[in-house]
Amino acid sequence: MRRLALALALLMLAGPACDWEHAALMNSIPIKGKPSVNPTVHVFLGFDGLSHSAVTKARERGAFSGWNLSRFIPMFPATSDASWTRILHTGRFAGYEYGHYDPRHDALYNTAVEGLLVHAIPPLDSLAHLLPEKVRAPVYYEAFDHHASDYLSSVWSYERPVFGWYRSLDHLFVALAGRSEKQHTFSAYVLEGDVIGHMLSEEDFVDVLVALSERIQEFKRRHPERTFVFTLFGDHGMDSVRKPPPYVMDLRNQLRTVGITPVDTFGQADAVGGPAAVAVLHTRVTYVALHARPQWAMEVARRASTAPAADLVIARGVSPGSGYPEDLEWVDAWREGALAARFGYQRSTDTYWLPANMNWAALDLPVTFEPGAESGVFSDETLFAATAERTYPDFFFRARTSLEPISVEFPADALVSLRDPYMSEGFRVPLVGGSDLASAASHGAMHGKGSVSALLTEERSLPATVRSDTLLELFPSLSEHMRERGLTLLPGADGASLDYAQLR
Repeated sequence: MRRLALALALLMLAGPACDWEHAALMNSIPIKGKPSVNPTVHVFLGFDGLSHSAVTKARERGAFSGWNLSRFIPMFPATSDASWTRILHTGRFAGYEYGHYDPRHDALYNTAVEGLLVHAIPPLDSLAHLLPEKVRAPVYYEAFDHHASDYLSSVWSYERPVFGWYRSLDHLFVALAGRSEKQHTFSAYVLEGDVIGHMLSEEDFVDVLVALSERIQEFKRRHPERTFVFTLFGDHGMDSVRKPPPYVMDLRNQLRTVGITPVDTFGQADAVGGPAAVAVLHTRVTYVALHARPQWAMEVARRASTAPAADLVIARGVSPGSGYPEDLEWVDAWREGALAARFGYQRSTDTYWLPANMNWAALDLPVTFEPGAESGVFSDETLFAATAERTYPDFFFRARTSLEPISVEFPADALVSLRDPYMSEGFRVPLVGGSDLASAASHGAMHGKGSVSALLTEERSLPATVRSDTLLELFPSLSEHMRERGLTLLPGADGASLDYAQLR
C-alpha cells in the first residue's frame, strides 16, 4: 500500500509537466547583453553514456575536428547517478542509483514500481520537499543550467531515443543562446546518449554525435559576436555487447545456488545464521551491489564470485601477514572462488602495497617486482599509467574507492562486476517489454568496455587519459560556475589528484 501511494504521488506530480517547457523558454529569452562584457563563453556539456569508442568513430567521420580528446575513466561501478555526483563533487546520493539499501533504517528502497517511476520521472525540483528523501532528485542536477527539455523528457526519450536526442539539442541551444547574453559559463546535461546506447547501436550513437558536431559549428556561425569554447564529457561508456534474454538475469537466483541467502534486511540476514546479503538490483546495468554483515562480507564476496554471471567481486580484505604497515587498508578482488587480487592502500602516503605472490598478469595488470621481493610499493601515478588502457582501467583506485562513501552515502560491502554478456534484470516494465528491453548494450562493470567515457574539449590540451575525479581541477571555470549556482563542492576521494605532467 505504501508503494502504491508513493507511485500515485509521483504520477500526480507529473501533472504540472507542461510548465517545464514554459519555464525553460522563459528562462532562456535573450536579455540583450554586451559581448564586450563576456566575449568568451565556456560551454560544458555532460552527455550520459558518452563512450570513447563512439566519439573516436565520430571523429573518423570528421566530427569535432581540431578538438582534444582523452579517455575519461569514471568510478566503479560506472553508473550514472553516483558517477555524475563523483565527477562534479556534489552532495552524496544515497546509493549508486535510486535503488539502494539504507542501513540506518535497515530497509531496501526503490526496487519495485516506485523505483521505476523515480528513475524515469524524477521529482520536480520545486516540489522535492513534498516527497520522502529516498526519492529526491540527485544534487548534481543543480550543477547544470539546463538538464531536461521537459519534465517527462526521459519517458519520451525511451519511446523515441533519436528523436529525443534532437529535441534535447533544440532546447539546449535555445537555452545557451539566452544564457550566453549574460553568463561567462554555461552547463547542460543530456540524458539521451545513454538511452540510445542501451536501446539502439553504437553506429546510431555515432550518427547523432556527428550531427551534434555540426550543430555546434552552426551555432557558432549564428552567433559570431562571441567566442564559444565547448567541452564535452560523460559519466561512463557503453560496452556495445548485446544481452540475449537468457543472460538478463536476477542475480539473487544465482546467489542462492552458491550458498548465499538473498534478504531484504539485515534483520532477516541475522535470522539466517549463515552467508546472507541484501542484493540491490538497479536498472539494466552490469554490476550488482551486495550488503552483508561484517562477519560474513568476505565469505559472501568469495561465494558470489562463483556465480556464473560474476567476473570479479570487489570487497574489503585483511592483511596477508606480517611485513606490512598497520595502517594499510586492504581490498580484495575475487574470481571463481579464489583470491584474484589483494592490495593495501596507505592513505598518509597515497601509495599501494601489492603482494608479489598474486597473479597480476591474469587480470592484465602489468606490475613488476624486484627479484626476490615479497611485495612492492607503488605510487598512484605509476599504477594509473600502467593500467589506464588495460582490461580494467585504473583498477586499483577504482576498486578501493568503490567501497568508500565518496559520492554514495551507503556504499556496498561487496560489488559484483558481471561478465559478458550478463546484465542485471533490474526493473520489469509491465506491458512494454521483457528481457530484450534496453539490452543492446550496458555499463557498470569494472571492464573497460562499458567504463571508458570521453572528455573532448576546445579549451586546452589534455592528457591521453583522465581520471574523472579530476575534471574540476582541469577546468576551474566549471567549478567556479557551480559555486556561483550555489553548490557546495565536496572534497572528493583521498588521493584522486594526479600529477599528469609526470605521466607524459
